[in-house]
Parts: sequence; C-alpha cells; structure tokens
Amino acid sequence: MFSRIGTWEGTPEELERWIARSREEVKPSIRKDPGLAAAYWLADRARGKGMIVTFWESLGAMEASEQARLKRQSGTAAATGAKVATERYEVVDKLMM
Repeated sequence: MFSRIGTWEGTPEELERWIARSREEVKPSIRKDPGLAAAYWLADRARGKGMIVTFWESLGAMEASEQARLKRQSGTAAATGAKVATERYEVVDKLMM
C-alpha cells in the first residue's frame, strides 16, 4: 500500500475555501481514480493548514493518478490562493481498531 499526502497552507479564510472545494469538487473527482483505498481530509482551522491523505492499493495505482492529482491540485491552489506541497510514502505497517 502507498500513501500520498498533500498539504495546504494559507489564511483561515483560504482554508475554508479549500474545505468547500474539497467537498464539492475534489472528493467526487478522486472517487474515480482506480486503486484508491481511502482518503482523509484534515484541517487545523486556527493555523490555516490542511492535509489530504490518500491511500492506494499499489504504487502503480498511485502513479497512474498523478495527472488527475496535478489537475485537481493546481485548480485548488488557484481557487484558494494557498501554498500546496505533495509527498509520497510507502505504508510499511498499520493498526486498525
């Protein structure tokens, strides 16, 4: 399993726009990406920071979603004015409760 983490940083107002855009546009779009296992959106409203953490069934699935991610991410950056960064990780262990 693999994970991609996108971080957003801006004003609290920009974060609210990020949250709205995530719910209205990103969530429906990312559902269509084959191999997506889960996605979580996290927010620190007071500090104007947000994260999307996605989990992929395979490295190939994550890599195949890159073009769609670039399009979504650039649209979100333009719509919200926030700074955006992306990192990728291999999931080496997990604990489910």
